[in-house]
Amino acid sequence: MPRQVDHALRRSEISAAVWLVVSERGLEGLTLRAVAAAADCTTGRVMHYFPDKKALLAHARSVMHHRMAERIDAMPAGGTARSALYAVAEQALPLDEERRLEAAVWSHFQLAGRTDPELLHEHAVSHASWVRRLTELVDAALPVPLEPSDLHRRVRALVACLDGLALNAVTDPEAYPPDLQQHVLETQLDLVLEGIRHP
Repeated sequence: MPRQVDHALRRSEISAAVWLVVSERGLEGLTLRAVAAAADCTTGRVMHYFPDKKALLAHARSVMHHRMAERIDAMPAGGTARSALYAVAEQALPLDEERRLEAAVWSHFQLAGRTDPELLHEHAVSHASWVRRLTELVDAALPVPLEPSDLHRRVRALVACLDGLALNAVTDPEAYPPDLQQHVLETQLDLVLEGIRHP
């Protein structure tokens, strides 16, 4: 009788191997052969789940998104609306080894998506989800309600700040140490939440 294959377990093992390869070799070293070696299986088995490098990259991006979401969902409730916003926004910054790796995957995915419609679509979906989450948090933390168009601009400014910090901290970590990233985020939140022009 043929042995039953636990596809969820196999995919989970290969997923862990994808992340291990990225961690040890960078995205340049993310190949089917490297993932197969890390998962202690054949390249044929890897290809059963991920047919090419693009699929591996998309999966690494998906893992990154889920890891970040899990950290956010595990945050304790309580505190002010601003502190909740800061805590969530900070998860996008490469302040430790785990988040530096995630930011590296994100930045590579951004570049790859420029010329690949499928990757671009995946980015657009996850990015829209991130913007919605931040919009809810910013709206809750504002001292006075804003018109939707103004709220939208402020959230986009926050997103641009986070993206720029992450990219620069990955490419030049000595110039953008964690304490500077945190200071810039605090300053940006002051602008987003408190720089409100009254008529």
